[in-house]
Amino acid sequence: MLTSTMRGVGLGVVALGLTVATPAMANSINYGDFGPDLPDHGSMYLSVTESSGTDPVPLFGAPTLTGDALDFDPLAFTADATGGAADITDGQLNFTFMAFEGTGMQGMEIFEQGDYTLFGVGTDATQIAAGVSISVDILEVDGVALDTPLQVFVSNSLTRDLLTDPAVLAPWSLGLFVDFAPVLANADLDFDLGVTKAEIVIDNQLLAISEESSIAFIAKKDFKITPHIVGEPVPEPASLALLALGAFSMTRRRGTK
Repeated sequence: MLTSTMRGVGLGVVALGLTVATPAMANSINYGDFGPDLPDHGSMYLSVTESSGTDPVPLFGAPTLTGDALDFDPLAFTADATGGAADITDGQLNFTFMAFEGTGMQGMEIFEQGDYTLFGVGTDATQIAAGVSISVDILEVDGVALDTPLQVFVSNSLTRDLLTDPAVLAPWSLGLFVDFAPVLANADLDFDLGVTKAEIVIDNQLLAISEESSIAFIAKKDFKITPHIVGEPVPEPASLALLALGAFSMTRRRGTK
């Protein structure tokens, strides 16, 4: 049976009366902490961890930090089905988001892309799908801890089928955006900067369903998390001391010429 976390992209499987094997694999990889990338950016990702209940990890692979964005380049995040079989791959990312002093997050964007193949003889029951959801527990606003975490959930998905979208290695893309400003306003929370600390869970699925004489395949090639940051980061005292020392050294060198 499909679990509730697979519901978004598993509707096609349920409609066809198929059962996808989902072995219990409580495996995970903790990639550690990323950021902040000062002086131009001011966000941190703490304890970035990926896990899967369907496949061995890594699926996403280790991320890189570019500015405030966390970028993954998956190499093994695929779903592949032939001869009437179905395959679902489910991956999850967990981390704590923290804004550096002087900054806050008012939105978070997720964008992913890859390619898919739908080929052979069959009907619209031969299909691929991708789904992404984000669950956010807002813990701090403008640096002030909330008595009760404010919960936000957003999801999105896409499907392609053999009759409508037959293709070999055709591109696909999917994204979603979480706008925290109206969420905070609806909760009667006054703010200047926005979310400064949050626990985030991102669930991501790929699904492939085939028929007797068809092939369904989908691969994820890029996955990017981009927070929308406002404000200016305040350097730590040690950073200020280094900046001051550097300025003093340059002034002294100019004076000796």
